[in-house]
Amino acid sequence: MPPSKPISLALIGAGARGELNLATLAKKHGTLMKFVAVAELDDERRGSFARRFNIPKENTFHDWRDLLSKPKLADAVVNALPCRMHFDSAISGLQAGYHTFLEKPMALTPGQCVRLTREAEARNLVLMIALQSRYNKIYSRIRSLLDEGVVGQMMNIDCAENIGYWHFLLSYVRGIHHRQDMSHSFLLAKGVHDLDLVCWYAGAPAKKVSSFGRLSFFCEENAPAGAPQRCMDGCPVFDTCEFNAYKHFVDPGRPDIPWSLLTGQSWSAVRDFMINPRFRTLASVIVHDIRKQSVLKTLRDTPYGKCAFRSDNDVVDHQTVSVEFANDVAASFQLTGFSLAWERTLNLHGTKGEIRSADFSGRIETRTYKPARVKRKRIRYHGIVHGGGDETILVRFAQGVREENTDLLTSAKNSLESHLLCFAAEEARERGVVVDMDDFRRRAENEADGLS
Repeated sequence: MPPSKPISLALIGAGARGELNLATLAKKHGTLMKFVAVAELDDERRGSFARRFNIPKENTFHDWRDLLSKPKLADAVVNALPCRMHFDSAISGLQAGYHTFLEKPMALTPGQCVRLTREAEARNLVLMIALQSRYNKIYSRIRSLLDEGVVGQMMNIDCAENIGYWHFLLSYVRGIHHRQDMSHSFLLAKGVHDLDLVCWYAGAPAKKVSSFGRLSFFCEENAPAGAPQRCMDGCPVFDTCEFNAYKHFVDPGRPDIPWSLLTGQSWSAVRDFMINPRFRTLASVIVHDIRKQSVLKTLRDTPYGKCAFRSDNDVVDHQTVSVEFANDVAASFQLTGFSLAWERTLNLHGTKGEIRSADFSGRIETRTYKPARVKRKRIRYHGIVHGGGDETILVRFAQGVREENTDLLTSAKNSLESHLLCFAAEEARERGVVVDMDDFRRRAENEADGLS
């Protein structure tokens, strides 16, 4: 492809992630990529996207199947459909000859993930998975420090995904990931980002995995006395409940995070927050029209307005995972829905030193033994677009398509191990066993062999 020509993109799934996040970032790089087609079930979202990106009517589709059944309309597909649709839509896109940027998780079974990886390799197509944390500046810096040998031989990795109680309510109690039969586990839907970093830093295949966790708090028995099914239906603790949907989506409509925790945010995050009203409210995730009357209707008619204790959610609200890698690195990972800020903390321990980081605060610290020294660095974080990783990963994808380079940092091949580790950890938790990863990989390969 000529280096001066932008690659053409088709978006399938113009929801908040596809339209508000990914497409907004892609538009900043018009000389590199350009949207030329869209498929979206919701008429309002589809029409809005088409107008925003000047997409002709003949290139707008109600269903992703209609788009992919046509002769190729673009060089690549950006697939931001719900998780349960990833496998069928992604395999169809690859078979239609499209390079593909696919939201995580790439599929909902181990065999499906293997099958997608095989399909992309067989067709020599780019299949990039949206594990954008590898492109976050903090985590890129940690990778560089490890490559420089700052901590010596890696021994332990401690990672914690403190998701923020408000985000957990949004996505895992009331939202699209609240049930395993609709999405999958909390671990696969969110923890795959963290375990992907753990796998990347460990530098070896996983050998064994165990896991513990359950849904303990956001369930019926913990509902306040007299609480109705919906927050706005006369709840007796409406004014004092920190989980009130009205507060989360309408007034103030965003997390109440102290200024002391916001000082690590980048200036670009502040700018985006100020200039785009949809970035200033959680309501933009649940409805395209963020006017109050539209949000209130959504809270009355959808699960987003339900009492946090009276939803039909079944995913765990806290979990821990332990992993032994083939090179003897031992890793622990904690996933929790109980924190004020949405912040990943990461500690890496080696034979010559250690690295500690907290991404939302923008802190990274290196401690070495000889000389005994502590170095602190501030790498500011963009809290709206995953530390800036969302933008960088899209740019790398477009460059990979242009250069026909399929071996990207988060290609399906390079992302497969973290996905399999998530599935194996869930099996370990559900069955109360330690899972052998070699055996688990064989089972995944066998499943893939049976998929058409």
